[in-house]
Amino acid sequence: MREHRRRGMGASPTPARVLTSLCREPQRARLGDRRDRRIWVGLMMVTKLLRRYPFTVGGLAMIVVVGLVFGTFTTAVEDKPWSEAVTYGLPAVIEGRWWTILTGLPFAITPLCYIAVLGSFAAFVGFAEHRIGTGRTVVAWALGHVVGVTGALLVLLAVDGPLADAGDVGPSAGTMAVAAIVTATLAPRARLVIRIGLLAYVVGSILIIGSLADLLHLVAVVAGLPLGSLFTRRARPPADADRALDLLRRHGGGTLSWMTTWPGAEYVFAAAGDGFLAYRRHAGVAIALGDPVGSAGWRRAAHAEFTAHCRREGLVPCWFSVGEATADAVGTRRVQVAEDTLIDLPELAFRGKKWQDIRTARNRAAKEGIEFRMVTLADADPSVIAQVRQISASWLKSKHTPELRFTLGGVDEAMDPRVRVGIAVDADGTVHGVTSWLPILDETGHPRGWTLDLMRRREDGFRPVIEFLIAESCLLFQAEGAQVVSLSGAPLVRTAGGPAGLLQRGLDLGGRLMEPLYGFGSLHAFKAKFQPRREPLFLVYRHAADLPRIGAAITAAYLAKPTVARRLAQPVHSGATTAPAAAMPSATTRSQVKPAVAANHRPAELITVT
Repeated sequence: MREHRRRGMGASPTPARVLTSLCREPQRARLGDRRDRRIWVGLMMVTKLLRRYPFTVGGLAMIVVVGLVFGTFTTAVEDKPWSEAVTYGLPAVIEGRWWTILTGLPFAITPLCYIAVLGSFAAFVGFAEHRIGTGRTVVAWALGHVVGVTGALLVLLAVDGPLADAGDVGPSAGTMAVAAIVTATLAPRARLVIRIGLLAYVVGSILIIGSLADLLHLVAVVAGLPLGSLFTRRARPPADADRALDLLRRHGGGTLSWMTTWPGAEYVFAAAGDGFLAYRRHAGVAIALGDPVGSAGWRRAAHAEFTAHCRREGLVPCWFSVGEATADAVGTRRVQVAEDTLIDLPELAFRGKKWQDIRTARNRAAKEGIEFRMVTLADADPSVIAQVRQISASWLKSKHTPELRFTLGGVDEAMDPRVRVGIAVDADGTVHGVTSWLPILDETGHPRGWTLDLMRRREDGFRPVIEFLIAESCLLFQAEGAQVVSLSGAPLVRTAGGPAGLLQRGLDLGGRLMEPLYGFGSLHAFKAKFQPRREPLFLVYRHAADLPRIGAAITAAYLAKPTVARRLAQPVHSGATTAPAAAMPSATTRSQVKPAVAANHRPAELITVT
């Protein structure tokens, strides 16, 4: 009877048991959901890491899998019968096993070393992949591994020592090289501390432990440190240059703004799309060139955005050849590095004793049959282009110094169809001199003025040809309605009498010492013939400690070779038809100048160019 009741109770559960069972089912379901959710989150994290750090995750996975498959997590590589097939070193090279530089990569020399190998690879390679991207990290690591191993072997060949018979495995040479390279992306103080730490580690290890791995690390770090700027340099997308030019057309710019469109510039754009700041990257320094371009709000905020950008990129910021307003906005230390020379065109007339040299140059040109032509050099006759290039090459050869770039353009910049070029030609078609003029745009995209860039004269030609070319160009621009001409600022010169601290006096002395080579002072004195007004241009910097690197970077910028071919484009004002300046004619003669404005012109002095 009792047994019957037990079976009956089992077959017919009581309401209490039914209720308990129903309460437990959702709990089991929730536990299953939590497990599924954790699995799903884990998979998502792995997918995200693999997508963001594919080389780091893939490398770590390969090291772990190879270690598990070949048993090197529990047994040292040297105890394996196949160790010679994966151990690189001088014996392997001598015996012809050169491939060990590759086959030894996914191992650690002992089981305990896996901690260091995996940890350093995850930390250094992962950080590099985050800072400089996957492609560059792969190249940096591979190059570092090859250089580290081969460099160490060359050292062993040159210096016979106890490591001559040693061998090693693993990816740590490439890892240490990547660690050295990626320091270039850090802020200056952090970069200095980390580099000192890396050098102290590798030097200390080779002195205290003295293994082959320590020698590999030393070579890899020493080789990787100077390569940092190479791997962290970013190419300028053409779209950025087009965007900068569009903003320059919309907002106008200063006397140096056109130079921001030259190859080699990088940009910081306003988040609101209403401006940009251009800079050059050299020696871990970002050199902002000229004043920011854009709205008033952006010009006030640009220095803070630029500083933040440099902090993210691990660069030292500085502002070069900026006006007083920008220097005040930045609000840090400054020193005058140049002086812009400006001619106000509306009232320009070459009258009076102070203009005697200019009138003499123009009169002599008329007597000797020298004619002035304003052309688009890219569209000029090939013989004219060839002569301009020959004049420039001869001029540079006579100086016995490298051609300066950065804020000083050459014939390649003059070949831009948006740049106007004045040439002086005699009756035989010989070009005696050339000047190029960069547009100073207003808010409508039209030139409110022009900046003198290239100046070259034939060595045996008409002597005052540059005075003649500048004078004729100024009168032409005046007739077209332009307001100002900048004769550009000669570096390292300034009008005497201004405040001069220790640094300023040092720069003044440097300018005098460089005078025999580059003639900055003579150039400044020459421009004084045109009675310009002067505006100081400053170098603005954060700390005196930054100055050595800034000086090296600016020197590198001036001596840098152009690496990007110039993109030919339509004239800046190709869509305009109303303003005289908008046409930017490919050839202009004095016969096209308004008689009322150009009263000093003699129409017979020039010919019409078709």
